[in-house]
Amino acid sequence: MSAPRRVLHVIDSFDLGGAQTFLLDLVRHLDQSRFIAEVAAMHGHGVFEPAFKQAGIVTYSLSPGKFPPHYVPNFLKLMQRGKFDILHFHLFGANLCAKPLALAIGHRAIIVHDQCNDASRDQSPFLLAVDALANRGASRIIAVSESVRRFLLDREDLADSKVEMVPNGIDAEMFVPVGEEARRAAKASFGLSEESFVIGGVGRLVPQKNFSLFLEAAASIAPRYPKVIFVIAGSGPLEPVLRKQTQRLGILDNIRFLGHVSDRTRLYHALDALLMPSDFEGTPMTLLESMASGLPVVASSVDGIAEVCTHGENALLVRCRDVPGFVTAIEQVISRPELRAHLGRNARHTILDQYEIRNLVRRVEVIYESVLAE
Repeated sequence: MSAPRRVLHVIDSFDLGGAQTFLLDLVRHLDQSRFIAEVAAMHGHGVFEPAFKQAGIVTYSLSPGKFPPHYVPNFLKLMQRGKFDILHFHLFGANLCAKPLALAIGHRAIIVHDQCNDASRDQSPFLLAVDALANRGASRIIAVSESVRRFLLDREDLADSKVEMVPNGIDAEMFVPVGEEARRAAKASFGLSEESFVIGGVGRLVPQKNFSLFLEAAASIAPRYPKVIFVIAGSGPLEPVLRKQTQRLGILDNIRFLGHVSDRTRLYHALDALLMPSDFEGTPMTLLESMASGLPVVASSVDGIAEVCTHGENALLVRCRDVPGFVTAIEQVISRPELRAHLGRNARHTILDQYEIRNLVRRVEVIYESVLAE
């Protein structure tokens, strides 16, 4: 039996994010008799680094920060020392900086993971051209949704055979529905009233996630539904702005900022519904985790969300930035327990059928084998 192949995953940072969540699940479930994974962050030591180490994954931080760019020489040194069979790049920073270095030194097995149609690339012809040029030298590009795949084919003019769609996935044995008693206990652990109806927003506090709309919707709902509490779980650069908006809207008593929550399973158990008003997405991990947990979801009908969800079947979908539309959908979820049960049950079935991590990791392994054979 041949020795396992060494795979180095390179990602922007170990900070909070859906890509980091997926990568952790990916390396946990790889067949270690065939592939040994290590993970390098371009800069910093974030909240996910301990989780990778706890899973037995060797990790590297290539630079203390983004500037000065120590990750350039350190990445090249790691390449010389590591003798990796496959390089697998995640997120735009790693793809923009480290991927060209790997191409320059002649590495022949390069995988790119493209998570979403990010605004920086879409709005900058220069960044789009640089990314497209480097992607032409990659062995495969994995798009997490059909919308991302179409972006790569149409905007970067990549060959159809080079781009494969493999959606993100989650461990459906970790994220499971719970009964009312467990939900009340989870609420209490976050200091929430056991009788409250809790609507959650989960993710980085960045413009893409549009938590500003989340707060606007909360301001419309709160006066009419006094038992409803809105919670935001996550951290990011917009937190001070969002806190000021909460004060300006007069909903300080209706909003809880939980910060980063490491125990995501308990977080979903404390929620009665998920609200996701994102401007764009690939295949968001928060969406998949909440659906696996049997939660009703109200979300923007954009990109990968619309590929995962069918309106009225496993979620309620609303046009992007349509505040009245979100308010109406939230009111339906609050007032109709039979609708909540219907959406949550179908959401769980969707995850089991299409987004279970073990099946999707096998598809990534097939791509590895194909690239190595070439």
